[in-house]
Amino acid sequence: MHHLSHSPLTASPRHLNDPAVIGAEQAWSWRQIHEASLLLADRLNDASAVCNLCTTRVSFLVTWLAALRRRCVLVLPPSSGRGDLTRVLAANPRTIVVGDDAEHLRKHLPEEARSVHCAPEQRASWADDETLRLDPAWAEPAVVLYTSGSTGAPEPQAKTLMQLADGAAALGARLAECLDGGLPAIRRIVCSVPPQHMFGVESSVMLSLLHNIPVLDRRPLLPADVGQAFADSPTGVWIATPLHLRGLAESGVRLQNCAIVIASTMPLTRALALQTESLVDAPVLEIYGSTETGALAMRRTAQTTAWRPLDGVQLESIDGATRATGIHFRSPVDLLDQIEIGADGCFELLGRQTDLIKIAGRRASLAGLNLVLQDLPNLEDGVLYLPDSNALVQRLCLIYCGAQLNRSAAEQWLKTRIDPVFIPRTFIRVDRLPRHDNGKLPRQALNELFEAWQRRS
Repeated sequence: MHHLSHSPLTASPRHLNDPAVIGAEQAWSWRQIHEASLLLADRLNDASAVCNLCTTRVSFLVTWLAALRRRCVLVLPPSSGRGDLTRVLAANPRTIVVGDDAEHLRKHLPEEARSVHCAPEQRASWADDETLRLDPAWAEPAVVLYTSGSTGAPEPQAKTLMQLADGAAALGARLAECLDGGLPAIRRIVCSVPPQHMFGVESSVMLSLLHNIPVLDRRPLLPADVGQAFADSPTGVWIATPLHLRGLAESGVRLQNCAIVIASTMPLTRALALQTESLVDAPVLEIYGSTETGALAMRRTAQTTAWRPLDGVQLESIDGATRATGIHFRSPVDLLDQIEIGADGCFELLGRQTDLIKIAGRRASLAGLNLVLQDLPNLEDGVLYLPDSNALVQRLCLIYCGAQLNRSAAEQWLKTRIDPVFIPRTFIRVDRLPRHDNGKLPRQALNELFEAWQRRS
């Protein structure tokens, strides 16, 4: 794979009049997006970092490109909550926070924070092609993302623009293999995950910038909204989490004009992949990766349990962990997952060291148990959770939301699928699970839920 140091990020004269973002009322061309980014760049003053809180695709992309133009570090925070923003601002003192929700900026920003409200308006074209040319610092750290915090506190991860572009190129090459007609068959990206997280950045921001694919300016979450997004669309790709796929499967909504589905952020069951494929009449591809590395491998979950590494990625098993090398991240990276590599270079995931739990002398992978749980009848959303405890006998809890479960029916169903010692002894029903908007469950938030339940009971 070659480095993409000369990618114009669609400030290319031959792409400038192509659609970049498709809105409900109007489309934005790359020319309009880049012109708006020049105007915003002028408002960034002496900032060395830009924290991008924008939720609409137009303002997110305008802010992203403005930061690149000014060679500011682009910070994508773990959430837009005051606590996370305070930590981000402490780590990057000369930061300007850019958001498209003026009220959120007023209410949730720490008092000392500097902010800019981003509300791009379409106007008559005013800049020539040369003025719009983009010359970012490809090899310098350009973007800081945060890990999900599912095993601890969110950790910052710096990326160069080159690494992000190479990762999206590898992702694009794999997608092209799986599509009739290759990448040109995708004429729209419909993304249900936020652009602030690694999966969203790679699949909906960089893929769009690198391959000139327009993005829908909505983040459809409900099955009917996803259906509507594709109904009046040219052929597109749907970027989603397994939670979105489950919603679609339960609703029975069929997607038209969807050429491929890409899922990530949490494990996908084979049964759900099969159900989704029957409703979209297209392959469902699952990504294996991390914030530290970006996408590493893909599989078509309905057909195989084996993962195939992306071009340029090598994985090896070392002492119960996995070492990953590739050109789109700082190599090597040691991952906590345990894998078994086949003769063809594909691999099976066996679980992770930190994920192994031991109850009554038996061991199991918590992620594996939670994957089984996803198919529990009548469960809207739930997770098996092992409290931090010094008790001699530890037992799992089921924390769930939605309709009240019939406990004996749930236990009977689980008994046929998992070792009885791992059947949860405590069922805790909550209004909703504290998932991030990328679908992940921070360990700290689960601890707090459990402690609140203990105080009540």
